[in-house]
Amino acid sequence: MLLSWPTWLIHLFTVTEWLVAMRLFWRYGTLIQRREPRVFAVCMTPHLLGGILILLFHLSGDTQRWLLELARVMTFGGSLSLLAATLAMTLGRRQRWAWVIVPAGLLWALAQWPLLGDSSAVLLRGANVAYLLFLLTLLLVYRRDRTLFSPVTIGGFWFLLAFVAVTILSTRIATVTQGLPSLSHADLLHGASESLLSVSNLLVALGVFLHIQRFGRPTARRLDGATQTDGDAR
Repeated sequence: MLLSWPTWLIHLFTVTEWLVAMRLFWRYGTLIQRREPRVFAVCMTPHLLGGILILLFHLSGDTQRWLLELARVMTFGGSLSLLAATLAMTLGRRQRWAWVIVPAGLLWALAQWPLLGDSSAVLLRGANVAYLLFLLTLLLVYRRDRTLFSPVTIGGFWFLLAFVAVTILSTRIATVTQGLPSLSHADLLHGASESLLSVSNLLVALGVFLHIQRFGRPTARRLDGATQTDGDAR
């Protein structure tokens, strides 16, 4: 295996933290009796599968290229799903139109597939664009309804951009400067960049947990509602 045990642990942490965040979103939606957080939790599934595929790819010693390609498809589909979920929260009764993004995006990816090289650069660019649009839509959702997402969770999603930037830089250092076949062959750089993804996922999960503490308990909801009613009366 190319990865050291510390780097393996970081990879495992990132997948576990994302799974915990999904579970917390589902629990939060159940506690506040709203559908949106549970739908959002389901839309996080493609990214979870992509993370698992990356683990399998590294477990193969980075030899099973098809696992990496499939992981990139999952990443693209996951970004589309997150975008559709948050866009649906902003459209109200017209939310069904938001979900058109997912099949439309996948059809676009399928049409581009013959043009993709081994690096799947076009697909990755599409995933990045979808994720950036998701981040902007997430801010719109927070502006409309601050009970759905915690600022810590939003910060966690935005922090992923730091992971992407550092990963790109680390890959360039490993492949161009050091002349290695891939970032996986530079274990220290790989582990350092992956740790940023772990921080991002941890912030996402922590934000949901804090929201559960604030809004998920019946007493907290009653107090919050009473405070809002009192403020309106004034």
